[in-house]
Amino acid sequence: MSQFFTNEAVSLEKGVDSVINKPTESELIDETYELKTCLEWIKSNEFEKVCLQFPDHLLQDSSEVALRLQKALGRNVYILADTAYESCCVDYVAANHVNADAIIHFGPVCFSKTSATIPYLNIYEKKWPDLDELHQTLTETHKNWDPNLVILLDTDFIHLQAKIAAKFDPIGVQTIDSGHLSLKDTTVVFIGGRNHHRKLPNLKFSHQPKNLYYFSQEQPPRLTNYETDEKILRRKAIERLKKLIALHNKKYYLVSVGKPTVAKLANFPEIDVYVVVTCALNEIYDSRDFYKPIVTIYDVEMALNPSDNGLGFTYDYNDVIARPIADVVVSDSSDVSLVTGKIRGGSNVSDHGEVMAKEAGTVVLSESHGAGFLAARSWKGLERDLGRGEVKLAEEGRRGIAQQYEEESAH
Repeated sequence: MSQFFTNEAVSLEKGVDSVINKPTESELIDETYELKTCLEWIKSNEFEKVCLQFPDHLLQDSSEVALRLQKALGRNVYILADTAYESCCVDYVAANHVNADAIIHFGPVCFSKTSATIPYLNIYEKKWPDLDELHQTLTETHKNWDPNLVILLDTDFIHLQAKIAAKFDPIGVQTIDSGHLSLKDTTVVFIGGRNHHRKLPNLKFSHQPKNLYYFSQEQPPRLTNYETDEKILRRKAIERLKKLIALHNKKYYLVSVGKPTVAKLANFPEIDVYVVVTCALNEIYDSRDFYKPIVTIYDVEMALNPSDNGLGFTYDYNDVIARPIADVVVSDSSDVSLVTGKIRGGSNVSDHGEVMAKEAGTVVLSESHGAGFLAARSWKGLERDLGRGEVKLAEEGRRGIAQQYEEESAH
């Protein structure tokens, strides 16, 4: 039935934000959720069944908004919550459960192109940043106003566009919901809301601004350059590791396991060494419980990127990323693996690693990566072998639990 309804496993396995937000003050509900606009839209289009879609972090206000709309309309409205996928998208599947003829979507919006025929209205979330702090921070960073400076507002701050434009005149102010953003070769200061880290790469590569900053409202308020953002540096560090490892004819796997534990990493016995892309002061490096060694980015840099001007020990990604990659000359001669005790070739793994189709068993043409390890395993997981076995009628199986089945005698 998953062809007609959202797979229940998606909802059951979905991570839930554990932060409980305080309800909006009663006197601010009408303004925050634009109830007057909602009522006019519903009445002018004569909608009968209306669904109100809220993201998880706004659910504390959903009942109050619904009650006020019901009182003004004289009929019930429906609340949509716990959206299976991202709540930034309009949930047409849930709305169809009550045959709704309209949806009002509250909160962050991704502006994905919709394909359903149910009309919808977007009401953006509203936040009130300290404009004086923004002005002071921007003035300290850009003492001389760049004529090509543009302030770009996320959906959470669109309601303040007129105030920001007046305070920062003559700087141009644009909004992210504009269909005609003109940001190429400009310096952009992005005032973003939730998940702004996801939007920054799109802005950088789609609109090609000369410089891109985002305003952080955390204390103390600051402007952060996109190029030095922590998440961007982490991605650059990973790409550098991939390049270094490939230059030395070694195979790498990118694994995301959350917090590394002994049990999690034990699921990958074919790995010889782990490189954890995290703070070098992490206590995981001191643990002796792991089956394989764990090293830092600095360790890999010193081992695979020899240089005349040695790199002193550092915790900073920038110091590692800024180093030039030395010319690496890898010999094609064979050597003895200290892990398996077998002779291995020195040729590049990218040129080999082909696996033949299964006949009597898996035949591996190269054992220099995970396929060779898999072929050597005594158990490779469950296999259905469709069409290979004899077709039999279903038979009644054993009854009971693994500790003792009914046909087994008690000892």
